[in-house]
Amino acid sequence: MNFAKGKIAVKCDFCGAEIWKYPSKITKHNFCGRACLASFSSKTKNPSGYTTLKNYAGMSQNMKRLNAALNPNRMTPAVRLKIRKAHLLTPAKRKSYPKFFGRHLHRTVAELSLGRELKRGEVVHHIDGNKQNNDRENLMVFSSQAEHAAWHAEHDKKKEGDAT
Repeated sequence: MNFAKGKIAVKCDFCGAEIWKYPSKITKHNFCGRACLASFSSKTKNPSGYTTLKNYAGMSQNMKRLNAALNPNRMTPAVRLKIRKAHLLTPAKRKSYPKFFGRHLHRTVAELSLGRELKRGEVVHHIDGNKQNNDRENLMVFSSQAEHAAWHAEHDKKKEGDAT
């Protein structure tokens, strides 16, 4: 029985309940409420079908394109430089690595001293342990994280031996 003029009966994609919608409101997935939408979107409640709700592949590239189109003056090189200078003038209470135009500064300095780009997997180590000290003499490049960990295992044992 049609309760509302012009509406069509469709089934909820999660619970199967009959719902009435205008033809213009019928989409690929139809739900009787937010609870069914949430359940359908849940990997634990709907392991086989949750991925069909939305395709997130290439989402970051799409957002980058949209930002550039809708706000072309936001992240120009001049704006990026201004933001960088503002960050450089803040107190050095940071616990993380400083960045240079979105890249860790110690990696950029290591590339300059090597005369080439770092390869995938190469690790840059601060010899004195100070993440803010990016002098060329303070940086050491390891070919892998395993090599870096082995170096730490050897040198940390020596430090423990000196402390006792």
